[in-house]
Amino acid sequence: MGITLYLVRHGKTVFNTVGRLQGWSDSPLTPEGREAALALGRSFCGEVVFDAAFSSSSPRALETARLILQAAGQEQLEITALEALREYCFGGFEGEKTQTVYEMVAAHQGEADVKAWRKRYRYGTHNILAESVSVLDPLQLAETEQQFVGRLQKGMEQLVENTPKGGNVLLVSHGMAITALLKSIDSEAVLYRSVKNATVLKLYFNGSKWQILSENIQYS
Repeated sequence: MGITLYLVRHGKTVFNTVGRLQGWSDSPLTPEGREAALALGRSFCGEVVFDAAFSSSSPRALETARLILQAAGQEQLEITALEALREYCFGGFEGEKTQTVYEMVAAHQGEADVKAWRKRYRYGTHNILAESVSVLDPLQLAETEQQFVGRLQKGMEQLVENTPKGGNVLLVSHGMAITALLKSIDSEAVLYRSVKNATVLKLYFNGSKWQILSENIQYS
């Protein structure tokens, strides 16, 4: 059984536009985000026929998946929502300004220069953002990197289990989630940085392991 996975980050949202963390919280797609999802769907029309469709259970991801299938002429295909493929949980920092959290995390790690910290984060060997947020979260709900990656891997197992005949599969997820999934396959494949909204990456599952087919990953 082989699965060719088209892994998509959801369209741009209001929180993406104003620079706030979403995580398990949500904000609606902007008109630009909706149009980008439709444009992606149109690019699939006549080129790719999906045998199954999945999405994170977050509304922004579900709406993106619906728009893609609508524009691809496959709106009749049922979308299976998987909670395990949601974005990283920021706990008490959900909805906070991204820059504020970066500054807080940089200070926690003894780095006065936020730009320097962000560079170290992007090129690091583990997720130093999750490492600090999980410690600093006043509600103690934020995930550790291990919890986050473990959850996502379970989500991918659920996707495989629910695609018994293989084929072409659509999955809409999130920026940090996509990065974590790619790094769990190949630690050198991607930086700790979100891919652009409404962009697609291609993966292949041969029945036992995943392979990343995409090259030249574009970041936001």
